[in-house]
Amino acid sequence: MSGPGAGGTSGAGGRPSPRAAYALWMDACARAGWRAAPAAEQVPVADGLGRVTAAPVLARWPSPRADCAAMDGIAVAASALSGPVLDGSARLPGPAFTWIDTGDPVPAGADTVVERERVCPQPDGSVAITGLAGPVPPGRNVRAAGEDFTPGQVLVPAGRRLRPADLAAAAAGGHAALAVTRRPVAAIIPTGDEIRPVGSTLRHGEIVDSNSIMLAARCRQAGALPVVSDVQPDDPDALAAAIRQCAPAADVVLIIAGSSRGRGDHTADVLAQVGGVAVAGAAVRPGHPVLLGHAKPGHARARQPAGAVPVVGLPGYPLAAAVIFELFALPVLAAIAGWQRAELTQRVTLARDWTSPPGVEDWVPVVLTASPEGTLATPARRGAGSVSQLARAGAWWRIPIGQGHFTSGSVIEVLPLPGEP
Repeated sequence: MSGPGAGGTSGAGGRPSPRAAYALWMDACARAGWRAAPAAEQVPVADGLGRVTAAPVLARWPSPRADCAAMDGIAVAASALSGPVLDGSARLPGPAFTWIDTGDPVPAGADTVVERERVCPQPDGSVAITGLAGPVPPGRNVRAAGEDFTPGQVLVPAGRRLRPADLAAAAAGGHAALAVTRRPVAAIIPTGDEIRPVGSTLRHGEIVDSNSIMLAARCRQAGALPVVSDVQPDDPDALAAAIRQCAPAADVVLIIAGSSRGRGDHTADVLAQVGGVAVAGAAVRPGHPVLLGHAKPGHARARQPAGAVPVVGLPGYPLAAAVIFELFALPVLAAIAGWQRAELTQRVTLARDWTSPPGVEDWVPVVLTASPEGTLATPARRGAGSVSQLARAGAWWRIPIGQGHFTSGSVIEVLPLPGEP
């Protein structure tokens, strides 16, 4: 299972690095009985986009299924055109050729297709073939049976998030349905007396629940099914009840806000009550108040009746919530869905000097702009509560613990945001 990126085992204040925190969390969940075990289901091949293959997709027949024309023209035996060519032309009587279109099977006795633009029909039913530089070899303009793939060949590997071309290959190989892993379910619980649903008329001090919108959309991008609960008040009993209600049907529970140490922050105490806390704080900025633990579903119809459900307590600041999702929730969803995470980085040029705080893994949203010298990355201003910074950004710049100062013009590696062209 892949988790957060490289880094030391601890950082500022003795907090574990993101990688160490993830390992501690997974160990605690495993000891509580949790297993990331993808389950398979069948879906029509036309509905497979974005789903994850549960097994390799093997060709059931060859493609093409028979020798076929690669061009419009006439199908002939190459031997009929093996004689002398005068002035780049040759003539064939009617019985020696068959008109054929691209994709048509080559008739018995023929092994070559002459392009239609070289063929001139004659009044007597024969054809004149022009533009020949010499004898025509067998197989010209013919796609041989099995040229694309043969029976039993792997068309799509297991663990692949299906793309349009994968679906076309599977259909061409004889599949009307595909075995895919089931979509993991992410329960999202927003909390806070001041939080109001989207569309509400806000009073002084109230805030729109934009974090749920962001995290639910990110879950869908990752192939998961988000289930968002009503906003829970800053009340321990209400939060415990919400977790108990959501956990049985979920593969992971995301609790928004309440992970810090303010008067209304009850997530740590509630999580200890309904399951357990493995990590309280990590050496990451933004997002250091993260909580990692598990809940015991205690329900016979739960996803894992005898086990536990991983729980992430995310800070309420939008940037911090986004970082914690990438570091901790995303790898769990990937493990349950059975796909391998591939972090595709982009090398860009830093547009201005930058200094990161010591002892933390620093996640910085950067704005990407094109220049004659290449792509420039401009770090956003500080502020974990600024969702507009993330909306303007094109990538994350993840700075490992211990790497603090960078000068303008340095070449750095960034992680493009999902959906960024």
